[in-house]
Amino acid sequence: MPIPAESVEATHQKVTMVHAMMLVCFIDGPMASQQIALIESYAKGLPEFHGRDFRQYYQAAKAKATEARGSLDRAVASVDAIESKELRRKTFHCCLELAHAAGKASSAQESLLTAIQHTLKIETELARTMQEIIAAKFDHTIL
Repeated sequence: MPIPAESVEATHQKVTMVHAMMLVCFIDGPMASQQIALIESYAKGLPEFHGRDFRQYYQAAKAKATEARGSLDRAVASVDAIESKELRRKTFHCCLELAHAAGKASSAQESLLTAIQHTLKIETELARTMQEIIAAKFDHTIL
């Protein structure tokens, strides 16, 4: 069954999701190819990206990052373009997962996650619950 075409707005929102995920990986230094592959695997795990060409979204997200002209505040503010409450929550969830994937999130990532949470208007209690669950998922000291 062919994949239906999507609107420009739907594409823009998915690009913004990828952009937010890239920010979390980029905050501690240049992104390695493994981080790009990790972002792709998270994106492809979402129904919004099923059967879509991730490279298209990734390239557009790189261009979006360039538009911020080195300003982290501007880059984070652009995440507000995600309109759907569901996509905002999914984006924040993916950002949390990426920040904790290597273990404990860095202090720079924690600060960025807080900024993304506020930009996406994620409720404090929900954000705290998501953070606790995801941190426990990647806590290597539990076993």
